[in-house]
Amino acid sequence: MPPPAADTPQAHTLRTHLLVLAGYTLLTVLLTYPIAFRLFSEVPGGGDAWQNIWNLWWTKQALLVEHTNPYHTDMLYYPQGVNLYLHTLVLTAGLTSLPLQLLGFNLIATYNIVVLLTFVLAGYGMYLLCHYLTGNRWASFVGGIVFTFSPYHFAHLFGHMNLASLQWLPFYVLALLKAFEPGASQHQAGVFRIPRGALKWSLLAGALLALNAYTDWLYAIFLVVFTGIFAAWRLMLPVERRELGVGWSAWVGAGARLALTGGTFLLLTAPIFFPTLGEAGLGYAQQPPIETIVYSSDLTSAFTPSELHPLWGEAMRVQVQNTGPYLPLKNPSERVVFLGYATLALAGLAVWRLRRRRAVLFWGVTALSTWLLSLGPFLQWAGKTQFTTFGVTVPMPYLLLYKLPLVSIMRTPGRFTVLTMLALGVLAAFGLTSLLGGGRFAWRRLTWRSAVFGALLPAVILFEYLALPFPTVPPGWNVPIYSKIAQEPGRFALLELPLRPFSDYMAYQTQHGKPIIYGYVSRQPVYPVLEQVPALHYLLNSTPADSVLKSQVDGGQGVQQLEQLDVRYVIIRWWAFTPEEKAAMKTKRANLLPRPPDFSYPADQVDVWRLK
Repeated sequence: MPPPAADTPQAHTLRTHLLVLAGYTLLTVLLTYPIAFRLFSEVPGGGDAWQNIWNLWWTKQALLVEHTNPYHTDMLYYPQGVNLYLHTLVLTAGLTSLPLQLLGFNLIATYNIVVLLTFVLAGYGMYLLCHYLTGNRWASFVGGIVFTFSPYHFAHLFGHMNLASLQWLPFYVLALLKAFEPGASQHQAGVFRIPRGALKWSLLAGALLALNAYTDWLYAIFLVVFTGIFAAWRLMLPVERRELGVGWSAWVGAGARLALTGGTFLLLTAPIFFPTLGEAGLGYAQQPPIETIVYSSDLTSAFTPSELHPLWGEAMRVQVQNTGPYLPLKNPSERVVFLGYATLALAGLAVWRLRRRRAVLFWGVTALSTWLLSLGPFLQWAGKTQFTTFGVTVPMPYLLLYKLPLVSIMRTPGRFTVLTMLALGVLAAFGLTSLLGGGRFAWRRLTWRSAVFGALLPAVILFEYLALPFPTVPPGWNVPIYSKIAQEPGRFALLELPLRPFSDYMAYQTQHGKPIIYGYVSRQPVYPVLEQVPALHYLLNSTPADSVLKSQVDGGQGVQQLEQLDVRYVIIRWWAFTPEEKAAMKTKRANLLPRPPDFSYPADQVDVWRLK
């Protein structure tokens, strides 16, 4: 399904590539304001950003300091440790960060640079894909704008580094398309042959699929679904199938390409693929079905302007919060999936005006099918899944995927929107190409009408997608005790309270470098220490202060239990408790540690006890 001969792409020079990269870099700096201007001091969004900052730190610590497998650590869930195969480690981002960390950039700047690069590279990859299909440089640049500056991307800039790292998707799609370029497979003298170029691009597609898996398994699964749609299109349509060979050779040729892609993928991901399946089989990562409903897209969400928009964002937030029962349960990162009116108009124009072109129809089918998958197992309309007085539910195609390996664990059908935006970006490029008068863009053939469309439509798209100014927050690890702990020799653990999954504790660990009790990973494993050690069980917020465990921790017993776990510091962050929890914790602390704290930081509402 290559670009027709009439749309032969214009030759690219190094200067062209650099201009494209510079254009996306400039737009990234402007449209993510003020991130680049607070590069060393604040991060976008906060929340899970601290967990991802830990990911960057741990990747360097594991590979360059401890020389160990980064997918297992005992720095969390001490002393048993925890596997990170189901955690959103984003190894590709960690590897990208290594040069920055080695050059002396602090973790805040490193994190910001890595996430800003996702916008630049996503735009560039999408530009290459669109240019391959349309041959028009400006329309391809606009297609990159649609994909990389979509509300989906901005929404996941709120700490979801794994999902913000969508830059490798268009590169895989481009390699897959090139692997299936016309060049019929042949059977001669008992030997089956496929074009050499197809072999090369199939291998590259497998490597890029693996790259997406090392970024996030979710995106690898999405690309497998896309590959299924693409392969069905090429093989089910006779005119498409004939480009791959005559008769059975077309089927064998397609199978060989897919097998080579899949084999390369399995070979490169084997170190994590099989351990991940094993970890998924333990059951703790399985999510209840209601989670899948909550994190499916509502049919209205695709047409509801972004809550991040500087003009109407607040009105959209109020509207969503008042639309029950499911819409208020979705956090903004998951419910902001606005497609854009101008983008939909350009995509619709492309499908209408270029409907005789199979490539355009394929991308229309892809956009529609991935959007339907994003709606989850049952249709949601304005927050509801049941309709009429009979409580009718409408099943959706996602039900067919739910029982596949790892799919039920991911629980977030709404994220299929990333493929919808990719397909819409391609269609927008086709639509703008048709308005500009063909595949090859030339200033001398530019009319005033196409010039207006060429400038006005991208401006409208960017205006609809605005998320300015993007919220940024400073780190909270400036409590002096962490610098003191970092200077103490030896290996010992910290117990930070409240005792719960809390990404801030992982960020603090990047400062003191010592193991911690508990942790916060994407799927919480069983942590028997909490039940086995009375002092830890007693300190849980769910345990009443007058529990029978009180008799097992007072009189110094609880301190001895903590010391046996190599806990040297107990740190209480009073601001993190509710008033009720704070009152209970004061009673528990008096029973466990009746003496005054060794260090106290009233401004930060932090008290510290040193046990040994």
